[in-house]
Amino acid sequence: MPTPPDVSGAAPLPSPRNSERALLAMLLVVGSTVFFAGGDVGAKLMKQTAPAQLATWFRYFVFFLVAFPWALSSKGLKAFRPANYRLQIGRGLAAVASTSFFISGLAYLDVPSNTAIHFISPIIVMVLSIFVLGESVGIRRWLAAMVGFAGVLLIVRPGTDGFQIAALLPLGSATAWALGALFTRLMKHEPTEVTFMWTGIIGLSVSTLLVLPVFHIPTGRELVYGIGGSLSFTLAHMLFISGLKLAPLSLLAPVFSPICSSEIYRAIIH
Repeated sequence: MPTPPDVSGAAPLPSPRNSERALLAMLLVVGSTVFFAGGDVGAKLMKQTAPAQLATWFRYFVFFLVAFPWALSSKGLKAFRPANYRLQIGRGLAAVASTSFFISGLAYLDVPSNTAIHFISPIIVMVLSIFVLGESVGIRRWLAAMVGFAGVLLIVRPGTDGFQIAALLPLGSATAWALGALFTRLMKHEPTEVTFMWTGIIGLSVSTLLVLPVFHIPTGRELVYGIGGSLSFTLAHMLFISGLKLAPLSLLAPVFSPICSSEIYRAIIH
């Protein structure tokens, strides 16, 4: 007996499978923010005695050491033939630009102010998802993004230093990060390890060019902070990329939660 058509006008409920994928994506993205916080703490501590270029290079050097063998062992030489070279290169450039801007901003702004400005990125992401991906963003998601950003401002209480010209650095980081998230979503069918490897290749190549004028052999203290922070950053990218492949970008934007990051910063730095 055929099922009678639904004439109630109500929107169809999401399938259990889609709901599970969305929940998993949110958990992965939220988890990534914790490890991104650890990575930035390591960079902040390393940068006390090392230039920003060295901290950035060290981060991508460790990233590459993890990403390259993983991709080769999983995909072999096919890892060097992504579905879209331009998007992979674009994501890699966006990632290294975001890292460079953020670490450079730590020289002028305190960590809470730097973080608060950077987390304008969810709003940028939602705008991009509308105009580039054609995703529908309801009022609840807009409110979630706005409330999340307002919550960050309440927690970190940025002072007047957050409104200096130096504030353009974390703002640039946020914009680059949003573009990277967009490129990741556009490559949702690309294997995670391939995207991971290409981010490492592009990041290491660009950061090597930037670090050459100021390079020095890291001290023991710099190595400890650099390795710890870089491994945390690498794991964060792995979780973040995996999450963005499972759910719409506009759905995940509000959960790019800086709240966990800010609390970790306060606990470790202060």
